[in-house]
Amino acid sequence: MVIFSNLRVWDIEKREFVHQDLDFQKDESAINFSNTEIDASELIALPPLVDIHVHFREPGYEHKENILSGAKAALSSGIFTVLDMPNTNPITDSVNTILQKKELAEKQHYVKLLVASALTERNYNELDEINVHADAYKVFMSESFGNLSVSYETIENSLAKLESIESSKPIFFHAEDPKILENSKSYSSHNKRRPPEAEAIAIQQVLSWALDFPKLKFHITHISSGLSLRILELSKHENVTLDTCPRYIYFDQTSELEDKLKQVNPPLRNRIDSDLLLKSLATGLIDMVCSDHSPHTLEEKLEKSISGMPGVQELVPSTLSLINKGEIEWDRAIEALYTFPSSLLNLPKIELNQNMIILNMSDPIEITKNWVKSKAKWSPFEKQLFVGQMFYAVKEGKIVFENENYIN
Repeated sequence: MVIFSNLRVWDIEKREFVHQDLDFQKDESAINFSNTEIDASELIALPPLVDIHVHFREPGYEHKENILSGAKAALSSGIFTVLDMPNTNPITDSVNTILQKKELAEKQHYVKLLVASALTERNYNELDEINVHADAYKVFMSESFGNLSVSYETIENSLAKLESIESSKPIFFHAEDPKILENSKSYSSHNKRRPPEAEAIAIQQVLSWALDFPKLKFHITHISSGLSLRILELSKHENVTLDTCPRYIYFDQTSELEDKLKQVNPPLRNRIDSDLLLKSLATGLIDMVCSDHSPHTLEEKLEKSISGMPGVQELVPSTLSLINKGEIEWDRAIEALYTFPSSLLNLPKIELNQNMIILNMSDPIEITKNWVKSKAKWSPFEKQLFVGQMFYAVKEGKIVFENENYIN
């Protein structure tokens, strides 16, 4: 038994920290320390956090990441649940491929891995059965990584089918308009080939579908531009939720990061966009944050024109550091990382006094390659200082993580 005395615990109902003395068992296979009582007056406890958008790359691209390495990176920063996206090889768009990925996920016990199925040209007739096994859906309105672009006609047919079977699973949209991307492909720079207008026009289309199918849950992911926010300020619907990523808040096209390393879809914008995204997160127009953890090896990033960057391990400290900077409130951070993601993904309620993460918000973390647990072995946030280092993870009343020690 380990007692944490004078621990500041986030109370979901009161929306504030309360002081508590809590005791937990230890997972002896994971925990080496012998302390029976810990002075936790300098620590805080938060609910177990959720990342609603990761690419753990398995099956098919295990040299970039696999479920085990991605899960370790997620847990080490306080994330207990992730939603894995479908652009693997094979594409996750059938009952068999969903079950294959879930079977792979069961080989590790670090995080709960939920599986998103792509909506593709070939799986419309299988949606009744797919809906039993998928935890969410992903729509690529244009090409990104994995050749998953789907026609608007197929999207509309799929939405009608999902509404007819009364699906409660969220539908994630990578919103970039294919016609604008096609008309912009002659530009030399990546950000001009994928302009903010492409995102904004695609978002307008998603909002139109949300009106046509009011019983479905629409989620627009990785919003990157102020232009999109202006549209959403005027037209966001009750069945539409939004997220952005820390990379769009911390970085822009002028950031001192090599161009090939900062290439993502949609692209980084300018500092005005970043400031507007932060403001919209702080006020609640943007409901959630996610990592869009899309790792490639450093060699791939430097040698090829390839979009994506790691971020699952950085999600929590980069977001919590915004609190220390006075940019967002604690209540908003907990909503963005736990409350709203849990609701979106239909997660069951848990006993929070038995499931939590215990962090230090005082001592800074320097992001280095040695800190990174992803197979990518690099981070766009290298050399930055964040707060929010997780010290302990508690699951079902048992300590399963302590600093660098993982479950065996």
